[in-house]
Amino acid sequence: MENERPTPLIQDTETTRRKLESWLSDQRGQPVHIPALTIPESSGMSNVTLLFDAQWQEKGATRSEACVGRLQPEVERPVFPAYDLGLQYEVMASIGRHSDIPVPELRGLELDRSLLGVQFYIMKRTPGRIPPDMPPYNMDGWMVHDTSEAQRATMWCAAVETMAQLHCLDYRTLGFGHLQLPGTTPLQQQLSYWQAYLDWALEGDGHAICQTALDWLGANQPADEPTVLCWGDSRLGNIIFKESLNGIAAVLDWEMAVLGNPVQDLAWFNYLDATFSEGLGIPRLAGLPGYEETVEQWEQATGFAARDYNYYLIFAGMRYALLLSRIMLATGQHEQVQENFACQLLQKYMGRLT
Repeated sequence: MENERPTPLIQDTETTRRKLESWLSDQRGQPVHIPALTIPESSGMSNVTLLFDAQWQEKGATRSEACVGRLQPEVERPVFPAYDLGLQYEVMASIGRHSDIPVPELRGLELDRSLLGVQFYIMKRTPGRIPPDMPPYNMDGWMVHDTSEAQRATMWCAAVETMAQLHCLDYRTLGFGHLQLPGTTPLQQQLSYWQAYLDWALEGDGHAICQTALDWLGANQPADEPTVLCWGDSRLGNIIFKESLNGIAAVLDWEMAVLGNPVQDLAWFNYLDATFSEGLGIPRLAGLPGYEETVEQWEQATGFAARDYNYYLIFAGMRYALLLSRIMLATGQHEQVQENFACQLLQKYMGRLT
């Protein structure tokens, strides 16, 4: 399955190119030409990515815009049981309308599956640099070789500041009050989701450490929590930094956006960095601010107290371990489903914090 394209239709890129040309022409109200489509090698099981240039005539000259398409994946074993591309799109659109948080410029959403067989949306491609996931930025890549300690600190602090900006927004003003279900808290909703996810993702086999973590999380829920729109996947690898590295060009990947305690984003941000340093047995990059310093910066920027931070570290560890275990199962790496490095790190954190 390593080389399997996530959406079968995209094996026929020429047909997809022609259909997107027609769709974009309708969106713009004038003919649009797409010379070629490319699919990044990293495009996979979570969302399918298409890269292309859209060209049209304007005042006698050819205009061109680099675009990115995000498509709902269709594989036998996806990472998530369901994908709400409409919500992802609306989160970006609403944040763009109501704040200064940089998000990609949106070019259209299509929820009718008849065109490409899946839902999709199109964005203008944002130039800049994204910290790598494969291999992780703590291990190799341009952040290791091409940045100074001061630049790394600037990037990290800019990410925390932007995350804090999000947490200062009112989710009702953003238009997401409907995500709060009556008779339950956002945390209870999420714990119910992740229990159902465990049952679905492991296909009935169970998961010892993640179930232990879920049981502990259910028995130790914080009371009187603030509620905001959480990014859900807050990490350096979901940010496009300006080429100069002195600011953020766009915040990406809102597929896990959810109502919740903002501390869960803060904890996820730090925990994911620890996952790809401590979890892999390698040091963090020199220059990156410490986790305690990060918590302090976030508290000062938001006015919130991170009083349930340790709880949400366990929550982060459980979520990431489950997601990675699902990926291991889906890609046939069965020996890694229960014993991958994310599970081992969660076990360590459970021992430290519970």
